[in-house]
Amino acid sequence: MSTFSGDEVSAVVLDVGSAWTRAGYAGEDTPKLVFPTSYGYLPEEETTTTDGDAVMTESSDATGDAENLEPYFPRRRKRPKKHKGSYIIGDAAVTAWRPHMQIKNPLVDGMIQDWDALEEIWDHIFWEDQLDIDPKEHPLFVTEAAWNSRENRETLTELAFEKYQTLAFYVAKNPVLSAFAAGRPTAIVVDCGASSTSCVPVVDGYVLKKGIFRQPIGGDFLSEQILQQFQSSGIDVIPHYMIAKKSLVDPDKPSNKVLRDRPNTTDSYHKFMQMRVIHDFKESVCQVFETSYDELVISARPMKTFEFPDGFNTSFGPQRFNIPEILFSPQRFLTQPPEGIDATSLSGIPEMIFHSINACDIDVRPLLWNNIILTGGTTLLPGFADRINNELSMMMSGQMKIKIHAPGNTIERKCSSWLGGSILASLGTFHQLWISQKEYNDYGKSIVEKKCE
Repeated sequence: MSTFSGDEVSAVVLDVGSAWTRAGYAGEDTPKLVFPTSYGYLPEEETTTTDGDAVMTESSDATGDAENLEPYFPRRRKRPKKHKGSYIIGDAAVTAWRPHMQIKNPLVDGMIQDWDALEEIWDHIFWEDQLDIDPKEHPLFVTEAAWNSRENRETLTELAFEKYQTLAFYVAKNPVLSAFAAGRPTAIVVDCGASSTSCVPVVDGYVLKKGIFRQPIGGDFLSEQILQQFQSSGIDVIPHYMIAKKSLVDPDKPSNKVLRDRPNTTDSYHKFMQMRVIHDFKESVCQVFETSYDELVISARPMKTFEFPDGFNTSFGPQRFNIPEILFSPQRFLTQPPEGIDATSLSGIPEMIFHSINACDIDVRPLLWNNIILTGGTTLLPGFADRINNELSMMMSGQMKIKIHAPGNTIERKCSSWLGGSILASLGTFHQLWISQKEYNDYGKSIVEKKCE
């Protein structure tokens, strides 16, 4: 079997998360591509925008005068159009306003549900102005959720070999890769991402399924709660795409703006753009209180000012601490739990870590307490790691040595699973683990369960 490591053949590492998709070459420190997993979808008949910008559809053709320029500007690889309608993928593309454009996400609870959309995302990565590679010439390393189903894993394998005819394939679980990126084969991986929060114990590179604890409260849910608070306070979140002109106003004064006429804007696109504003607010204003919640101490903390896209600006005090408290005391601070979820069944992150570790064998518990890895964009909230450490220290009362690994580098925290995949796929000893094309032909898609444990 060929060696897919070192300088011979560069493996491509794909990490499709609920909020962001990361792609790049094994052995590199950062992914080449980072763009939203959410995509825009236009019905087949909607082929142009009001500004006259062309949108690629199934019948679009990139030939014509471009052929005459071939000697000067070689044409890049174009992804084939096979699905009805148009898929708008990429950060700049999906945020650009288009009438009738729906915003969708191919993942539900971290698992792929829309396979046509996943194909389009992979096509976007391989062709056009992105990596611009032929997937037939590279091995493919893909990440997955720790609770991914066998059916999904087999479908991924089938897609990689049947459609993209990749040289070799491997799929690995996110928590294992995050632990690998931190240099810890045994650890408890706390992933607080966009769609959910999970605690997954990893022992010697294997996930202990009995110790997996997760709940559907993550960054997106916090954003929803912030939006509801704004609406109840009379603050109208107007996204950037609606603003034609604005003027400077004093704090707490009504905004002075001129709105654009945006007919046929879908609710999903409007909500998507609102969430981007809330995300900016969350990153710049919200904070986790470092110790147990104390209203008197928090009320004495300085306020922070935030300016909305329409020019309205105001300062936020204790309320900027309240929303992140949902992650630590959901039963106290959660006014409206996720649909279909009983609020009494929700636990704070420290309790999740405690239960996850105690579900494991007593022999490995000291190692897990000493290797708590924080990953996911939501863990970047100021004070997050300090609060986890404080809560767990009070819980254990010195019975166990607690050590939290929380990289200060934003890339390491947001892209830890991709980085772990990049390191793993570049190792010379890893080539024995790849699923080769021959193995797939001999055993079929079920080979993934045997080789990718």
